[in-house]
Amino acid sequence: MNKIYHTKMADALPSKKRVAEEKARLEKAGIKYILSCWIDMLGLPKTKPIPFAEFEALCAGKGPQFAVHSVSFVPELGPNDSDQIPVPDLDSLVICPWDKTCVWVFSDLWWEGKPYNLCPRQTLKRAVQNADDSGYKAYCGIEPEFIAMRYEDGQPVKAVDDDPLPGQGLRPRRQAFGYDVEYSIDSMEFLKELIDIVNDLGWEMKDVVCEGAYSQFELDFTYTNILQMADRLVFLRVLLKEVAKKYGMFITFMPKPTIGDWRSGAHINFSMTSKTDNKNIFEGKDGKFSDLAYHAVGGLIKHGTSITAVACSTVNSYNGLSSNCGWV
Repeated sequence: MNKIYHTKMADALPSKKRVAEEKARLEKAGIKYILSCWIDMLGLPKTKPIPFAEFEALCAGKGPQFAVHSVSFVPELGPNDSDQIPVPDLDSLVICPWDKTCVWVFSDLWWEGKPYNLCPRQTLKRAVQNADDSGYKAYCGIEPEFIAMRYEDGQPVKAVDDDPLPGQGLRPRRQAFGYDVEYSIDSMEFLKELIDIVNDLGWEMKDVVCEGAYSQFELDFTYTNILQMADRLVFLRVLLKEVAKKYGMFITFMPKPTIGDWRSGAHINFSMTSKTDNKNIFEGKDGKFSDLAYHAVGGLIKHGTSITAVACSTVNSYNGLSSNCGWV
């Protein structure tokens, strides 16, 4: 693997040859605008849209700067401090399916000539580089869950739910929404477009699942290296929202948007392979787990509290975790 994590900005900038190639490709595709996105401490993408004429400047580290102290979780910086500079990762370029005049690219934040220590993507790249230097590659598959909703009389309600609203009639107690054929059919106008877009992106959609809560869905698509999968998850969250708007809906990823319902989360399927033989190090003999797999689980248990503080950091996350596995 080429070095993925750099400590000098000059080394992180894309080559002039690569910039010229991508510029020509994007011009031919009719791109007019760039969304150069970095990720904040809650996993949300942030950007300043720029005209395509600024593509070369962006790739040279001379694009828009960000006063990140005004956004989230950077109390050590104030208005008097230097702004952060985004450096685009051209491997993450994707033409936006909802508006093909726009191109999306993930960028890494730099501050005063160094990788910004509160840039989550830089942190992940450092971990990937450390693993690679130790002889390992990390892969990941994610099965994200979400709930599709709409507004009725100014109130948010489930988009796929034919029961009377609370106070407007009897709501029969039924089995879980999961795998229901009728509700899958009722959702197909939205899901068909989503499936087609994901496959056009080359993610190899496997299936869509009607989950346990009404109007709750899960997506299953092919795994890839851990950095690319993290990028895909962030991009997917935006993509889902943009597609849903066409159908009068909005998407929530809140773990627990309603009381008495299944929670939303994301299954994370993680593996590591040895660079010497490309073998999954978590696989033991006769299809059993290896000792390394148990050590990995032990590490998750040991650091579970810290992981939860970062990965499930909101009150709503706590509500989802604390109520009978989040189902009630």
